[in-house]
Amino acid sequence: MKKLMIAIFVLLFAISLAGCIPDSLGDYKKAVEKTEQIKKGRTTGEFSVVMDFNTEGMTEEQIKELNYFKKMNGSFDVAYDDEAEKGIFRNYLNFGGLGFDFDLFVNGKEVFMKLPVIGKYLRIDGLQAPMNIQQSEEDMELISRESQDEISAKWLGILKKEDIFTGRNIVLTTPDGEVKTTEYTIKLKDEQVKSLAADTIDILSRDEKLRKNYEELIKKNAEPMKDTSFDKLISDIKENMKDYTIEGFSYTAYVDIDGYMVNEMIDFSLKVDSTKPATATRLSYKLDIKNWDINKEQKFEFPVLTEENTLDMDQMDKNMPFMIEDLLNKKD
Repeated sequence: MKKLMIAIFVLLFAISLAGCIPDSLGDYKKAVEKTEQIKKGRTTGEFSVVMDFNTEGMTEEQIKELNYFKKMNGSFDVAYDDEAEKGIFRNYLNFGGLGFDFDLFVNGKEVFMKLPVIGKYLRIDGLQAPMNIQQSEEDMELISRESQDEISAKWLGILKKEDIFTGRNIVLTTPDGEVKTTEYTIKLKDEQVKSLAADTIDILSRDEKLRKNYEELIKKNAEPMKDTSFDKLISDIKENMKDYTIEGFSYTAYVDIDGYMVNEMIDFSLKVDSTKPATATRLSYKLDIKNWDINKEQKFEFPVLTEENTLDMDQMDKNMPFMIEDLLNKKD
């Protein structure tokens, strides 16, 4: 499915699916596989994350930094055509009341992004060998495509026939109009989510791309986690998992008559029994994704790049402050 991996650390504890009549599991897996094969179309989505933290023993400055991450929400709107090697990825993220846009454009071998804060474009197509749209999307993701595939396999592997619930037939109102769909619902228990979370963390601990991205984030600006290495983060998550209780996990998918997933919704919450400073004591996450214009021709309007509105990597390194740091300074 065509979407950027956003808020991946939140998802470490909640990747799973479900349902419940004899053929539901097979039908659901077919829908997943068919949806993954879509070559062009649109994907839109919205997500939100709410966390409470234990701030006992922390300084006012540490609490201030931590508060940026108490409430996060965002959205994405993707138009893509893999065969034509074209795509526009528009993303919005808001945390702690700070909001910024992040847009990526792929036009054949030309790949560039619009930078938040300064509003200029950064060319990235010259950084490596020529890329296609799939490679460009993968390059912008936090974790490797291999890890994503392995996690997906674990996801589907834990499901049993009795887990899949096929609900009502329902007509959804979508950008394509009214669409007849079949509803698939999954509700997982605490031990099921924890089993999958343990496998997921093990996979991510070996992901060199995630390690590199995390280390780059820490290097730039990552209070209050600047002294936490990637290995230490993974170790802490594993150690703290025994303190987590999954209070609720539900997943709902709507599959149209052609066998494509046109809407997916995830909703989960957990609480943490811990007195350690800066530890999240409660977390809730919601994600709503819609697929439409499936395998239909897409129209792309790309901005015109000029010397005045475009930076290369050297110019960005010399002149552009790290975007999160700059946003935080504006907040002050």
